[in-house]
Amino acid sequence: MTTPSEPRQSGAAEDHVRSGHSAPGENGYGSQSAPRSTTAAQLLRRPPEAWAGAVFLTLAALPAAVFGLLLAVQPGNIGVNLRARIDAANSTVGTDILLTVFRLAGATIVVLSFLFLLFAWLTVRPRRGARPIATALAVLEVVLLVGAMVVAGVDAVSLGIVLLAVAGTVLLYLPRSQEFITART
Repeated sequence: MTTPSEPRQSGAAEDHVRSGHSAPGENGYGSQSAPRSTTAAQLLRRPPEAWAGAVFLTLAALPAAVFGLLLAVQPGNIGVNLRARIDAANSTVGTDILLTVFRLAGATIVVLSFLFLLFAWLTVRPRRGARPIATALAVLEVVLLVGAMVVAGVDAVSLGIVLLAVAGTVLLYLPRSQEFITART
């Protein structure tokens, strides 16, 4: 049945509507709906792999950010203990110079961690070039942590961070993540 403001439909479409079904091309409320392919609709949704990759990369970056912040700020006993260890080591370089170097290293780690977090989440948005930069930062973190584990020995936290960084990066390159990112950029 039509209202006075709607044009009359003719033939089979009108019979189809009278039977309680929408006419072809209508969405059930009398308005036209655009045909949509299932692949286009699926590409609009962010795959869970991309979300999990960003979360894993975030979890890999957070310990480095906290460590860098503590090294840069050296609050409370951290600065005192670091000064005492440097003095006990009888270094040829002055204690104040080494503390400044540690502060600069901590600030650099904080900046890199922030960039790591930023680009990890920009890959899910997705932004052009975010995934390769996040990958490069993950590789940098893994290389530095593996180097530290070779020198100082393997510990559970460093191993967990390495595994999170690798897993997060792999998840961003799985086929569904790849299709989503290439379709959106």
